[in-house]
Amino acid sequence: MGALRFGERLPNPYGDEGGEMTHWFHLTCAAYRRPEPFLETLAATAAAIPDVDPLTQHAQLGVTHRRLPRVSTAGRASSGRATCRACKEAIAKDTWRIALVFYDDGRFVPSGFIHAGCTGPYIETTDIMDRVTHFSPDLTAADLEDLRAKISSP
Repeated sequence: MGALRFGERLPNPYGDEGGEMTHWFHLTCAAYRRPEPFLETLAATAAAIPDVDPLTQHAQLGVTHRRLPRVSTAGRASSGRATCRACKEAIAKDTWRIALVFYDDGRFVPSGFIHAGCTGPYIETTDIMDRVTHFSPDLTAADLEDLRAKISSP
């Protein structure tokens, strides 16, 4: 309550008479997942935004690397059935994987996984740890260190 938030107005697909709806995001979530509209809004507002510089940097990185906003959570594969979207090989049980989401019609839709080691070739950057930490709050410091090592060495 009382925190700044980012609102994105979209056509309402459920309204009989059209109209619009607003999707609300935490500022960090907007910078990570909706970088283009977030940067447009920053450019148009005169409001004082706390920590605007890192938010702007995260959003600009998401614009530069078009697949980066797809990065969601990280975790160990619960089975060996998932296939990596990057290399098309199976992701072995208990190995690190990055979950991906697409933004489609105002919703974030799960869209598979990549091996941690496929991050660079698929996302075109390995600078994902801030996002992973944000969207995977249950990972321990040891988990994050191990994941960071797997991302940097395929």
